[in-house]
Amino acid sequence: MVKSKLVQISIVIVLFLLTSGLGSAGLGVSGAKFIEDIAPGDNVSHVMKVQTRTSDQPMDILVDIFGYGQRADGSTNILNASDDTSPYTARPFLLVSPTKFHLDPGDSQEVKLNGNVPKDVGSGGRYALVKISSLPTGNGTITIGVGVVVPVMLTISGSEILNKGEIEDLTIEKPIASTQQKISIVFKNTGDHHYSAKADAVLKDNDGHILFNVTSSLGQYTIPTFTRVIALDLKPKTPLKPGTYNVNATVSMEDGTVLATKETSFEVKS
Repeated sequence: MVKSKLVQISIVIVLFLLTSGLGSAGLGVSGAKFIEDIAPGDNVSHVMKVQTRTSDQPMDILVDIFGYGQRADGSTNILNASDDTSPYTARPFLLVSPTKFHLDPGDSQEVKLNGNVPKDVGSGGRYALVKISSLPTGNGTITIGVGVVVPVMLTISGSEILNKGEIEDLTIEKPIASTQQKISIVFKNTGDHHYSAKADAVLKDNDGHILFNVTSSLGQYTIPTFTRVIALDLKPKTPLKPGTYNVNATVSMEDGTVLATKETSFEVKS
């Protein structure tokens, strides 16, 4: 049982470094983001440079392409081919070279991303992740690997971009308090392209008077087909009197374009 727990801890450490998107623990990558407009039939080309510090240990590096997923908190989720079911994936038409190499301390290596965009690729955006990681090293049951995830975000030029979204659920967490309401917004990108967005929540009394409002960013990008959960706190300046109150939630793009709205109500009892 102890051995099993140690192995699990090792795996968590490796994934954290990979999903951080940073050249940490000695492994650095230039060209660690690829955002480009492409046309059907185009050739995709991007170069990344992987390097280590002179103080690092020798590393064996693996490179592969995965699906671009997002967790409910907005963090990046690396998807294997069997889980990469989005119609907006770019993974099937991309290749990387080399897929493995050795780096001595202070060495560097270019990694090339290439692909031919299908002529019938469709519209919107296409997404993938390039995972560059070291083989785990260490003694015994605890091993540590380092890595970087490079997001690939392609927009089909000349195609119709659908920026759409839906609030699937709006919940007031219990117990209901007169001094603070914790709300949860479940929002899904139902369009075909990534965007930056924000969530707003407005607290009103039964007569429509605004008592409090709060705004929260959803982070840099929201990827199509994935669902985000946004937690917000509504803290009116004075405790709410017994009665019925309404909460209106809105998710909009940075330019103010409204993507979705939803309203719910709750009761404060005496």
